[in-house]
Amino acid sequence: MRAAIRVRDVSKVFALADHGGGSVSLMEALRTGKREITTRHVQALDSISFDVAEGERVGIIGRNGAGKTTLLSIIAGLTEPTSGSVEVDGDLHAMLTVGAVLREDMTGRDNIFLDAAVHGRSRQQASDVADEIIAFAELGEFIDRPVRTYSSGMKARLAFSMGAFINPDILVIDETLSVGDAFFAAKATRRMQEVAASGRIVIVVSHGLGSIVEMCSRCLWLDDGRLVMDGSPQVVTKAYEAAVREADEAELMRKFEGSVVNRAAPLQLNAVEIIQRGEARKATALAMVPLAIVARGRLDSTPPVQDLEVVLTRVDGRLVWRRRLSEVGMALPASGPFTVTIDMDPFVLGANLYRFDVALVGRGDDKESISCVLEVVDEEGQIGGQPLIFYPPRISARRLEDVKT
Repeated sequence: MRAAIRVRDVSKVFALADHGGGSVSLMEALRTGKREITTRHVQALDSISFDVAEGERVGIIGRNGAGKTTLLSIIAGLTEPTSGSVEVDGDLHAMLTVGAVLREDMTGRDNIFLDAAVHGRSRQQASDVADEIIAFAELGEFIDRPVRTYSSGMKARLAFSMGAFINPDILVIDETLSVGDAFFAAKATRRMQEVAASGRIVIVVSHGLGSIVEMCSRCLWLDDGRLVMDGSPQVVTKAYEAAVREADEAELMRKFEGSVVNRAAPLQLNAVEIIQRGEARKATALAMVPLAIVARGRLDSTPPVQDLEVVLTRVDGRLVWRRRLSEVGMALPASGPFTVTIDMDPFVLGANLYRFDVALVGRGDDKESISCVLEVVDEEGQIGGQPLIFYPPRISARRLEDVKT
């Protein structure tokens, strides 16, 4: 099958300027006149090569900083590679930033016709799909208002719908399937499958591994700017999950070994359990099912513990939420054994890998924590999209109970 996209030995190096306030691009440092700066180079991509044929649906996965967005930007022609080449044969539509293709002062309807013209479509061709775009984006009467009055979700839905119905030869998407709620995410996934089934190329970056498996015919795994694996989505995502789990477990073990010498410290968190449907969950948790976090430990009276904190992060390091016991109106005892149960009803997460960190927080940097990695799965099937909270969970804490020692 003929290759429509050819990526050959593509590398990208960014020059960053270090100064007292942190790191910025070299251009930004020159523009703001910062002095006493040193320049360092960051290798975002390292000799990437692959072809994409007509009709392929390619998913790209990897942790934050792996080079995924940089690669898409180069394919879309928005960024020049430092070395190597990219050849694209066909009309390409890129959705890399929410609302980036929209003109703020124009109405949503005018944006539809302008975007169609940019991609070589006639006004009649734009008219033929305008009603479908408006209905799919769920904008109603807002379609005739300036885009600057839209919420970020409305902008994202319109931008996605324009790309999905104007039907370019190649559609490049960076996390766009995360727009809107769970219902729209599922609808967007189905539309991408329809676009790909029509013979067009779809390239999508997503942290939703279930979306990649469901929608794509091929998967690329990037790590530290290098192409680690190229193959079927089922095989590549499983290998990626295993590598992530191994790396996280190694990091957790390193933290544990570093804290063993401090077991006589006044902050002791002995155990954390994740409970669903009356059972402890060791490796997986069910989305949309009530979940309880049970923490047990012992405190000495001095120095006093300030709080108990629960932090949930996605596997790529993105913070999902952080909550302290004091925020739900409760406090830890001054000393002795304790049990705390934090209820989340429902447990509103999308399918992916997450890490729970439960910590006793003392004064200053004094902290004792336990972490666990869980894969969240959806009993109703994958819905696609960026696996974050779909709407705020209801979180409460049960009364503190002493535990027997």
